[in-house]
Amino acid sequence: MFIEAVPDGILDTFKEIKTSEAFEERMHITVEVEEYFPEIAARITPASFGLLDEQAYLQTAITSIIHRPYVMENHTLILGCGDSVFLTDPITGHGCNTASYAAEQIYETLLTNKEAAWDEAVSAAYWNRVKAYIVAVTEWTNAMTQPLPEHIAGLLMKAAADQQTADEIAVWFEDPIKAREAFLGNSINPR
Repeated sequence: MFIEAVPDGILDTFKEIKTSEAFEERMHITVEVEEYFPEIAARITPASFGLLDEQAYLQTAITSIIHRPYVMENHTLILGCGDSVFLTDPITGHGCNTASYAAEQIYETLLTNKEAAWDEAVSAAYWNRVKAYIVAVTEWTNAMTQPLPEHIAGLLMKAAADQQTADEIAVWFEDPIKAREAFLGNSINPR
């Protein structure tokens, strides 16, 4: 079972949980609140609902962050990729996608600049290649962790009965820039 909560929101009840017993008890209490999970609560048999073992739970908190993916230190380039420099909540499933995209763009930058030393200018060229995508993923992901905008909730409801709308929403996962624009309605202003 997976519960993702807005920090300090009504479902953010797992702070300070340190043991499997406390986690299991809190999960029982949270799921039993039928106003949040009525379909799930109706399917649970309390006597058989629980963790398989004391290691069978995970709790974490993620603050989305974007770092410039390179630094020059003592004339040495230090390059980062993926979650080490672009950390987002997993709600949109773009952790691996972002890491793969960044790795591909490093490769493309190296090909484009194969005659140049990898220096601050080439590093900046790489960052400029990935910045719009990374910002889009992060801002879209952050928007997904908030209450959905009315127009997005309407689109999702329409998609349940309309294949063309569902297909348009599915494209968001291949092109996070479109998803971000759908949610926020304005173009990206890379930092």
